[in-house]
Amino acid sequence: MEIESLEFKTEKEYKEFLDYLFSIRDIEYRDFNTKIIVPVDCEIIGIRTPILRDMAKKIAKTSSENFLNFFEKLFLKKKIKYYEEKVLYGFLIGYSKMEYQDRLKRIDFFVNIIDNWAVCDIVDSSFKFINKNKEDFYKYLNSKLSATTPWEQRFIFVMLLAYYVEDKYLKDIFKICEKIKSEEYYVNMAKAWLLSVCYVKYREETYKFLEKTKLDAWTVNKSIQKIRESLRVTKEEKEQAIYLQWSRIGSFFYLNKKRIFKSLILKNSFNFISLFSLIIYIILP
Repeated sequence: MEIESLEFKTEKEYKEFLDYLFSIRDIEYRDFNTKIIVPVDCEIIGIRTPILRDMAKKIAKTSSENFLNFFEKLFLKKKIKYYEEKVLYGFLIGYSKMEYQDRLKRIDFFVNIIDNWAVCDIVDSSFKFINKNKEDFYKYLNSKLSATTPWEQRFIFVMLLAYYVEDKYLKDIFKICEKIKSEEYYVNMAKAWLLSVCYVKYREETYKFLEKTKLDAWTVNKSIQKIRESLRVTKEEKEQAIYLQWSRIGSFFYLNKKRIFKSLILKNSFNFISLFSLIIYIILP
């Protein structure tokens, strides 16, 4: 099929396009993705990302607006079934030529169709237009800080990670990390991922932030874990991260030692953890 020849004006033509996707799918790749892309509210055909990127670039040259408009119409009718359709929509926002404000409207729509981390994250490298509209898009992201949906929150962190880990935005990134509160795994993982990249580029500033922040312990510990796993962090810097982790544990017990000790006495539960807590209570002044 010649992708460039498609106009995306009728459901029949769109179905022919989907049939073509099924004809070139990779079943093993589909099965693999089905295991790692969770949660997902749509089916996976099994098209590798480089192929989807190539398709999006071809559609962007000939019938981008038609595809975007037709996709939105089908989505509102609840006729979008596949992961790859959503990815193509996201790629086209980045690869197509359009006015900046029109692009933001498409992004608003895109954020609302995200149903898993892969759709959320995969578009970041195609949003090169941000480099030419950095301040304007930063204002756009800031206008979304009150978002309550987990995928919109994750989208903010992914965009900050991809385009804004710079000295100019660093303090704001720390504030945003504390401002957006969530118990959702994929939100806090994105936050930890962002902070680990901040540590790679701005070790001293990020260390001080992680040392004093009021972020939940899970996110801080996950940030430290990702720092320790990074190939861009030296052995010495990883050791400092480990020290930071233990110092936070010590600070927690110090600030809460009376409450912890009282709780253990009342529960009469002297296991290993309670014994460790008791030792901390005794040795800290």
